[in-house]
Amino acid sequence: MAQARLRFAGSTGLSDLEQRCLRLYGAGWTRTEISEIARVSRRTVGATLTVAKEKLGARSLAHAALLLGAVPAIPEPIGEPAG
Repeated sequence: MAQARLRFAGSTGLSDLEQRCLRLYGAGWTRTEISEIARVSRRTVGATLTVAKEKLGARSLAHAALLLGAVPAIPEPIGEPAG
């Protein structure tokens, strides 16, 4: 029997493909570029991103990428330090 193409990884509950697509999306790649890298259709990328967003309970894809850690958060306000 062939090994399943997708397997679940980590504590996020996201499949490898979901994590990869979301990380690439968070890094600024387009759905078309992601589909070429992941070797799946553009439609599959869109569906995968939607499922990942829903699994994470995110409000948007950008929020989902941030929750996954694909986009670095700014830890402190930019500007003069208080004090």
